[in-house]
Amino acid sequence: MPIASSAPDWPSLFSATEHALQDCRTAQFQSRALSPAEIAAYIDHTLLKLDATSIQITNLCEEAKRYGFGAVCVRLDFVAQAVQELKDNPSIGIACVIGFHEGTQPTASKISEAAAAIEAGATELDIVLNRTQLQSGLYDEAYSELQQLRALSTTVVLKLIAETSRLSPSGIMKAAVLAHAARFDYIKTSTGFDGRGASSEDIILMRACCIYLSTAGGPVIKVKASGGVRGYEDAKNMIALGAERIGASSGVKIVQEALRYKKNGEFLGASEKQGVGS
Repeated sequence: MPIASSAPDWPSLFSATEHALQDCRTAQFQSRALSPAEIAAYIDHTLLKLDATSIQITNLCEEAKRYGFGAVCVRLDFVAQAVQELKDNPSIGIACVIGFHEGTQPTASKISEAAAAIEAGATELDIVLNRTQLQSGLYDEAYSELQQLRALSTTVVLKLIAETSRLSPSGIMKAAVLAHAARFDYIKTSTGFDGRGASSEDIILMRACCIYLSTAGGPVIKVKASGGVRGYEDAKNMIALGAERIGASSGVKIVQEALRYKKNGEFLGASEKQGVGS
């Protein structure tokens, strides 16, 4: 079923997606050992605490360069600094959280924040869904907000944070449908500030939704696991279940654990331990 670009028939979209989930959940994902370089590329290296300092942001960016993380994720106040710190490393994305962490701010406030982040140089936006609208059945209102945010840029990567620990499975599915309809690039589990964070069940469900939605019409949408991903095994398992991004403040720990992990029956060599290796 094609995903409409305006005025979607939400009951039909939700029903079709829910009906397709059982088949999609049977998709098999095989866990495998990931090298430090491989797993680092999945990671959005994150620092979102309110008392973060400029020195800590410098350290965050230095770690991103050293380990080859996919992106750094910061609050708006530090986007310009991160852009400057990473100006010679264009492969590392600059992600900024929007509407963090409740997601209930007025739409105009979110749009202003997102526009400021893009102006400052953010290449990715992690946007908190207005969960109150979703849970109240105000789908058109939630969708309108997401559309307006998407309209700010066609090139900036957009990730919709659902806060899965606060949603039922049906709510998670509906959040994925909204994200896809608004042409977001990712559906993301959690802020890391509310509830338990990502779970295996969340990733399986979200990945199943994405498989169906990406084949039913419209853009491909992916899954980002965030919240509670604290070590190599956590990250590896989330990736095996279908996550294509990992949000974590423990990215260095994850990569360091990968350095100690056996690869093809042998410990990783000393050359890899000097940096990240392959």
